[in-house]
Amino acid sequence: MSDTTHALKKIYVAGSQMWFEKKHGREKKLRGYGCGVVALHDLITYKGYLKKPEGQNEFKERIRKIERGGMYVFPNLGIAPYFYTLESNLYLMSHHLPVRLRMGWGIRREFKNRAEDIKKCIDSDIPVIFAVGPTLPFLFKKKNIPLYDMNRKLSGMKTKGHYMTVLGVLDTGSEIWLEVASWGNQYSIRLSDLAAFSKYTFPFTTRFYRAVIRK
Repeated sequence: MSDTTHALKKIYVAGSQMWFEKKHGREKKLRGYGCGVVALHDLITYKGYLKKPEGQNEFKERIRKIERGGMYVFPNLGIAPYFYTLESNLYLMSHHLPVRLRMGWGIRREFKNRAEDIKKCIDSDIPVIFAVGPTLPFLFKKKNIPLYDMNRKLSGMKTKGHYMTVLGVLDTGSEIWLEVASWGNQYSIRLSDLAAFSKYTFPFTTRFYRAVIRK
């Protein structure tokens, strides 16, 4: 894994952990703005288009402004993955930011190739946002993805219907792992688990979004 990837993980996650200080916790109001809004904010902040907020209060105010400035979040539902690029790009264009999101890659097939695509972005110092889609209601509501810690041991946490950010890709030979950030914490996900989970979600809702920097 490249030095760029390690630097990205260190800088990106250190900032997120500051924004979710232990004395405040993950407040319900902040989570209500949506993980997709947080992921976009973190991307453009990491790339230097926004100044890093100083503490959680400023972070919450920044997220609130992004949500009201175009990234509308349906209460209790969030942003549908197939609308995410549209809402993100409307916000980015209206604020004259030189970043665009593309509906990058699905994950059901050829995930070795997809892992290489993702790694190319990270090696270019661009974090990759991805959506772990919601499952089909009533049929597969118990399906989810296990989250592992950074030593690739089960953390006891699981996820679905969630936007996260890829910070690294690791191929051990037997497994491909994504090293990810979620609400200021680092986890590992097996790419094979993500591919298997995508069979139980709505079409196009387990996606990786490719960020393009416009010149």
